[in-house]
Order: sequence, then C-alpha cells, then structure tokens
Amino acid sequence: MLVGLVGKTNVGKSTFFNACTHAQAAVGAYPFTTIDPNKGIAFAEAACPCKELNVKCVPRNSRCENGVRKIPINIVDVAGLVPDAHEGKGMGIQFLNDLSQADALLCIVDASGSTDDEGKACPSGSHDPCRDVEILFTELDYWIADILKRNIAKAKGKTLSDLTQYLSGIRVSESVLKEAMEECELREDFFKWSEQDLLSMATCFRKATKPTLIVANKIDLPKAEDCLNRLKQEFPSYIIVPVSADSELALKRASEKGIISYDGKKMSLLNENLPPKLIEALNTIQHNVLDKYGSTGVQDVINKAVFDLLKLIVVYPVEDEKHFSDHFGNVLPDAIMLPQNSTPVALAERIHTDLAKGFLYAIDARKNMRIAKDHFLKSGDITKIVSAR
Repeated sequence: MLVGLVGKTNVGKSTFFNACTHAQAAVGAYPFTTIDPNKGIAFAEAACPCKELNVKCVPRNSRCENGVRKIPINIVDVAGLVPDAHEGKGMGIQFLNDLSQADALLCIVDASGSTDDEGKACPSGSHDPCRDVEILFTELDYWIADILKRNIAKAKGKTLSDLTQYLSGIRVSESVLKEAMEECELREDFFKWSEQDLLSMATCFRKATKPTLIVANKIDLPKAEDCLNRLKQEFPSYIIVPVSADSELALKRASEKGIISYDGKKMSLLNENLPPKLIEALNTIQHNVLDKYGSTGVQDVINKAVFDLLKLIVVYPVEDEKHFSDHFGNVLPDAIMLPQNSTPVALAERIHTDLAKGFLYAIDARKNMRIAKDHFLKSGDITKIVSAR
C-alpha cells in the first residue's frame, strides 16, 4: 500500500512525514525544501487479538506493542505544489508521477492560514486553507488529464480496453473508465474528446483512484480553529483531521531522550530538572494540543486513511486454528489488510494464488466453525484456509 503526501510548499508536509515515519527528511520554512520524493514507512494500528486470547503473539509482517498491532504502509512525500504548476510554475507537476500508484492521498494544509498561495509567510488567518485544497485538486486534475491525453494519442484507432491498459499506471480500470464516461456523458470515440472533456474525466479518475483525506496541520497555532471550521463547511464529504505534526515530532524526540513518557496520547515528565523554556514548551503542547484534541492527530490520520478512507480490515490468517499459529508454531504471525466485504477466497489469494485455486473452505478460529467461501470477513477475524493444494 502506498499513501502520498501532497500540498503546497511550507505547510509542514516533511514535518508530518518525519513525525509519522520517524525519518529525517529536510524541513525548512522556505519553498521546495523537498525536491526528490521522501519515502518511508508508517504504521496503521489495529487491536491485536493476543490480549483477548491471552496468548503471546509472534508477529512476522508487523509489530505488536501492548496489544496494538502495527501494520506497515508506504509513505511518499513529494515536492510542494503552487498555483498553475501545470503551466510550469514552481517545480511543475511532473514530480506527481511519483504518486501514480498511490492508493490514497493526504492533502496537507496550513490550518492556521499563515502561508500564502506560494508558501510564503503571511499573518495568521489571512489565507484561506480551502483555497489550498482547491489548488491541489486543480493541479492533480491537470496532471491526470495530461496523462489521459498522451495515452489517447497512443490508443487512437484502438478499443476502450486498449486505452484502459495504457491507463493502468494511474490505477484506472475499465470499470472506472466507463463510469467516468457515463458521468461526463461521453461516447467511446475517445480520440474526439475535447480538452474540457479530458479535464472532466480526470476529475472523475482522481475521485475514484486517489481518495483524499485533508490534514489540517498547525492546529496549535492562532486562528487555526476558525480555519478548521471553514474547511469542514467547505468540504463536508471529506475526512478532515486536526493535526500538529511539529508537536508530534517534538514529543517523540523528547521521549527518545528520556525527558518524557509518551504513548501517542498521554505525556508525563520523567525529569523535573529541565530548563524552564523546555518545560514551558511541553506544557504548551499539553494544553493546546493533547488536552484540546486528545492527540497530535498524526497517528489518527494514518488510521483514518487506512480504515475509514480506504475502508480496509485486518485479518489474521493461521494454519493451526487451535493454537492460532502457523506451521512453525508462531502465534498470530501475520496481519493482512483487505478491503471491507472481502471473503476467505480473497484472503487465500492474498496469501498465495495456489491456495485460492484449491480453496475448499475456511475456519473461524475463534469459534472453531467452518465458514463459506462467500462469507464476509470482519476486522480482527482469525481465519484458517483449507485448500486442496
């Protein structure tokens, strides 16, 4: 799975990247700190069945910390966008090709309204973050429209299925293509589509293949709460999460140095003999972020992107349903993420195609009960696949 971080310059994208991946991407209050994409690993969190079952798990493809299973996902942070990037301004839009295989996008905005269109500092609240989202969507649509236009040229004289194959690089399937054509009221003679037709199709492709969550960053700064409410009013159908990436990064680093204990939601000082300015800074984070919002929001973004935006579930496949283990005796070794309403056959395919080809039935290990191949799995299920192969 790949999640892309997008937004204009100087909104805290690289800070968010560092906070969620614990990496060291360059951070700076100036345009285009990020030029080459930063790539890292973040972790989606789900309840591990180990506590409920009173067993000691032995994770293989993930981690378990205090009964929380942490499942890795890939994160890419690309260069910042500016208005009219599709016309060559700023870094242009070619770097967006790094997002072509992204399953979802996180649109990072400055919720304090203290950076203008080009990412330059301005008075808090003087810039509308809704405009940042609109600019991003516009530039993404132009990027996708350009890809569509170039591939139509390749597919001229060919079928719709041929065009779909050319568009697989941006995750456009034939069903997505046909649904977009129906919504835009376009015929199959795609080589006759106008520039506006291409842009309309691109908008449909973006919504279908690049679902987006809005990250309202810098929520701890003045005017941010007003801007957050504006975002919610303007984009009511989008998931919007208040975030202070800078606070998350500061808390993680303080925890590493043994200054505080921090579990992602609660913080407590481990050393009272600290410089007054440091204590004041930590107290400010406690008051303005943790007390007010319950967390810095960074982990919430990852979890909501995976489980609410992409609507995935976590299933634990096993070979020994009595001991919840694989054939080596490793308990709950793997956590597999699948789309909602996935069946045991889909789980078998994810494990190995041969397992799916020889599928006979599955067993719900908790209930020690056989389940049908068309049964819908639920998040947290522990499932054994029985196959002829």
